Amino acid sequence: MKFDEEKRQKAIQKAKTLAEEFDPKEAKEFINKHKNAKWYQDFMLLYEMITDKDFKISKQVYLAIAGALAYVILPVDVIPDFIPGVGFIDDVFVIGFVMQSIADEIARFKKYKKAKESGDV
Repeated sequence: MKFDEEKRQKAIQKAKTLAEEFDPKEAKEFINKHKNAKWYQDFMLLYEMITDKDFKISKQVYLAIAGALAYVILPVDVIPDFIPGVGFIDDVFVIGFVMQSIADEIARFKKYKKAKESGDV
């Protein structure tokens, strides 16, 4: 999916706004509450990417990730989370969209993480 420049700028501005509201402490509480969710692993991967102090990402990638995480965590959603069965559909879509959009960065992070765990970093 390609965005024209105007849509891209709007998306970046929305991500900046949401990224400003991202709170790592609130994210940890959210994570603990939703450990059994199907999208938990993807959420955790994105969370680790922006909280690992040694892994470098561009500002644009940071904004996309922080914006997506904030969208999932914050109570303001297109589909309210309290609706049983469908409340997290929009959250799953946002996480999936960001993961697909930054697939190369995710692959780089996984490689970095593996090297870090084996002591090669």
